[in-house]
Amino acid sequence: MLFKTKEELMEAVQDHSIRHARREYYVTESSRTKWKVLCKHSAEEQWYRWELRGTIVEWKHKGFQQSTGKYVMGYVFWAFKPCIDGFQFCRKIISVDGTHLYTKYKYKLLIAAAMDGNQQVLPLTFAIVDEETYPSWKWFLQQLSRHVIRGRRGMCLISDRHGGLIKAVREGPDFVSPHGVHRYCLRHVCSNFNSIIKNVVLNDLCWQAGSEYQLRKFNRIMEEIKKQSVKGFAYLD
Repeated sequence: MLFKTKEELMEAVQDHSIRHARREYYVTESSRTKWKVLCKHSAEEQWYRWELRGTIVEWKHKGFQQSTGKYVMGYVFWAFKPCIDGFQFCRKIISVDGTHLYTKYKYKLLIAAAMDGNQQVLPLTFAIVDEETYPSWKWFLQQLSRHVIRGRRGMCLISDRHGGLIKAVREGPDFVSPHGVHRYCLRHVCSNFNSIIKNVVLNDLCWQAGSEYQLRKFNRIMEEIKKQSVKGFAYLD
């Protein structure tokens, strides 16, 4: 969300605090061009340093629970403005993945990241969801497209082969032809390959094939895999 003036931002934060969140916040830095606040936000009412520097936060609730008088969280997405701005200097490649949260609330964390020309990773967006499903991945990719990609063409998405994620990618415009492409993470491909073939030599060849930049060398490695395992070749082909 962008604001034309500092005063407009101050008014929006104050209005949100009163009408929606009803949470306390305090100003830590104020100047002609900068206004920085910290807000009180957690179930345990601890002070967390959520810095409002143009950070984007999107919520999706499951509904209102009458017994508690509170909304039940479904998903929450956030992206830090410096990361969004920095993406224009990165390669047009975005990697996404999910992991478990081993905390009081057993949710899943979804992450999107890019890489710059110096091989440094730039985290782009985050989301907390109930499970890795088609609806949650679809919502996450929609927010990623809206707030980070913003219509840029030629994007490449790298992911594992999660069924819900693959379906969500195919339904979105940014990672399908002619706008972009979707490719699979080599580490996940080799891990799945090894779980099926269970052969160290073939697994090494799988990694070599996926890491090869020259087509003729790639084809030579694939032919070697085919000689040793027709099943393994069929899985990768």
